[in-house]
Amino acid sequence: MLSLFGVGAVLIFINFISLRQAVTPEPMLGRMTSTVRWLILLPAGPGALIGGWLGEHVDLRASLVFSGSVCLLMCAVAWHWPVIRSVKVLPKPQDTVPGTQAVDEATT
Repeated sequence: MLSLFGVGAVLIFINFISLRQAVTPEPMLGRMTSTVRWLILLPAGPGALIGGWLGEHVDLRASLVFSGSVCLLMCAVAWHWPVIRSVKVLPKPQDTVPGTQAVDEATT
């Protein structure tokens, strides 16, 4: 399972990060990366506590079946989401952030 997870994570994150970097203006890349990391890692603590509580007080097998079912459901929703499936080529990155001035590379 760990090997399959490792292969799947590489395939997902290559596409995920490439798409994020393609649609984000260069001056905003650091902010976007830190925001996404916080949004991904923030639910990990409460999720671990809730999962531990469910495994101890409800039933370990039922908790694992429930979490696996939710993961499969989320995969099915993402697979059929037309916005994600319609992206065949990475979009061109924007040069500037709206509301800011473009910096000429020759002057810097």
